[in-house]
Amino acid sequence: MSERNNENLFPKYYAKLKGFAIRIRYSEYLSDALRNTVAIIIPLVALAYFGQLLAGISISIGALFMSLCDIPGNRRDKLSGAIVAILSLALTSFVISLSFANSYLVAITVVVITFLFAMLSVFGNRLSLIGLIGTTLIAFTLGLHPKQPLIFSTYIVIGAGWYTLISLTQIYLWPYRSLHHAIFEAIQGTVALMELRASAYHEGVNLRDFNAQNIILHLKLNARQELIRSLLLRDRIAMSAENKSGKKLLAAALDIIDLYEQVTAIHHDYGEIRAALAPTDALPKILETIAQLTKKLEYSAVEFSNAKSSPYELISRQQIENRIGELLLISATLPAEKGNLLTGIAKNLQDISAIVERLSAGYRLDLPDTDIIETEVYKDFIPEAPFNWQNVLSHFSLHSPVFRFALRLSLLCLIAILPTLLFPDQRYSYWLLLTVVIVNRPGFGLTRIRNTQRLWGTLIGLLIGLLLAFASASLQLGLAILGLLGFFLFNRTHYMWGVACVTVMVVLALNVYHGHVSQIISDRLLFTLVGCGLSYISIFIFPIWETPRIKALISDCLAASRHYLFCVASERKGFLNYHYRTKLARKDAYISFAFLSEALQSIKKEPLARAIDLSGLEDIQVLIYQSNGAIAALSLAKQVDYALSNEAFDECLNNLDYCITAAPSVDLTALAANSQNQIHSEMLLRTLTQRLKTYFK
Repeated sequence: MSERNNENLFPKYYAKLKGFAIRIRYSEYLSDALRNTVAIIIPLVALAYFGQLLAGISISIGALFMSLCDIPGNRRDKLSGAIVAILSLALTSFVISLSFANSYLVAITVVVITFLFAMLSVFGNRLSLIGLIGTTLIAFTLGLHPKQPLIFSTYIVIGAGWYTLISLTQIYLWPYRSLHHAIFEAIQGTVALMELRASAYHEGVNLRDFNAQNIILHLKLNARQELIRSLLLRDRIAMSAENKSGKKLLAAALDIIDLYEQVTAIHHDYGEIRAALAPTDALPKILETIAQLTKKLEYSAVEFSNAKSSPYELISRQQIENRIGELLLISATLPAEKGNLLTGIAKNLQDISAIVERLSAGYRLDLPDTDIIETEVYKDFIPEAPFNWQNVLSHFSLHSPVFRFALRLSLLCLIAILPTLLFPDQRYSYWLLLTVVIVNRPGFGLTRIRNTQRLWGTLIGLLIGLLLAFASASLQLGLAILGLLGFFLFNRTHYMWGVACVTVMVVLALNVYHGHVSQIISDRLLFTLVGCGLSYISIFIFPIWETPRIKALISDCLAASRHYLFCVASERKGFLNYHYRTKLARKDAYISFAFLSEALQSIKKEPLARAIDLSGLEDIQVLIYQSNGAIAALSLAKQVDYALSNEAFDECLNNLDYCITAAPSVDLTALAANSQNQIHSEMLLRTLTQRLKTYFK
């Protein structure tokens, strides 16, 4: 038994390692990490060579902080974000440096700047990140304690401007680079989802784990699809009628989202499929077809990442069509019910194959004419809402999570700077403020995860740094540069390892510059532990809990699914103008479900979760996910046999209406429902909505 488990574990971890290597190799993380590292090191080395080490350090810090503000975006976003970031860094470095003459003034400026920067999250992710990085610069300014505020601020601006020049040059030379990588990641995520779906055809699959993994992948894919929409639909140049590259990328983006709908569509219960097809050799052929499709899809993902075609093709279209043809031949030999079931699976695989083929041919063939795409229609799909002062002002209230987090972080930063103010000779006390700012997040669950990752990453980094601290100075500096590269490589995907890398970099660089490695390691550990402890305790000051919001999130999610079903029903009845409405409703349903799932992830870590029925909430979550899949299957159905009658549509809509009405008053402590283990394929959506209804009675 043990040997069998070991045999199963090796391919599993090998696949994970291979997937990670492919993602790093072909995504933008490695190229971005190299660009950021080079941009930071060049001014430091150049100015150190001319005897201006302090100036080089300050300019490199400006480049470092500017690189941390740089997230994927189109040309306009990058330029406007760079302007705001440079102004924020200049203001922070100058005002904090200027306030050093008076400790009370330092405290006041830290609190005010922290609060204002925390409120920037009202304006979206880009400005939220700029605010966080601006607050982090406070800690570095306190650590460096510059004597000449204007000169120090000028150096910071020069470094930020130097990095901006590199970043903007890159985006103007390769305007769709981030979009290509976003498409690559979306395709890779879809491959993972297809492989997971294929595992359900095996006997003994744990359905609870299977559903949980489906939902995790849904969250990742939803985020990647939103990034694609933001990068593409908000780029006026890409969306112009004359731009052929933009049309090609838009067609690819639509195919990726449609492919996700095809993969997640639930036509039948997997248990029923296994039972019906087990006596035949259809199941192995289904698995082989999915494996061929995923391999071809991975191949097209690499093409999008490289932004060029390749003359090689691993899997031919004919091979896949032959396998699907074999499934159709088997279906013709089966009884009507089983034959229809297998025919439906084969048709689904045909539709997936057609999309995969279009994606694979994206850089080798001219795509079909896309002039029919209405640019005005697609404005509704843009993720970010337009700026509204009334909406901004509404956040200046204790009812707003953004306002409460800004108050909490300001108070916490005031506490964190006390060691620096009370013990000015303590060289590394600013690490306490740094930890507090980086670890703190609005929600309890995310702050707790961040705390754990920061602690483990620091411990690993300190251990490695201690072992390397006895090498020669030149080797230590070389390893420190590798640590900086590792930080940028892992910071966005594997935060713990990013922390470990940056800790190694800090230990080795400071050891060469200052010496006293034991003090560096002890202070880093001490202030990290204290900072994480303060961050954990501070969550209970102006807390932001997800548990009280869960009823509203469930209601919103059900309403979005209900609207999606209504649009599908309207389109099925012949209302052609519902085509784009259905796609928009699908997007809203997926996003609402992502919000609900993220909240549930946080709730599981909250103290209030002990008083609610988490198992029942997870059941509701899975049923909504399956209902969305069943609605997608109805939307894709091309034959009347696969569609519900008007009466069945109305019954499903009524079931969802009942759930929406009852959700605000449902008892979260006992969500027991009548179990219905048998799901009949001809009434899958009806059964799912009936099961949902039982949770709200």
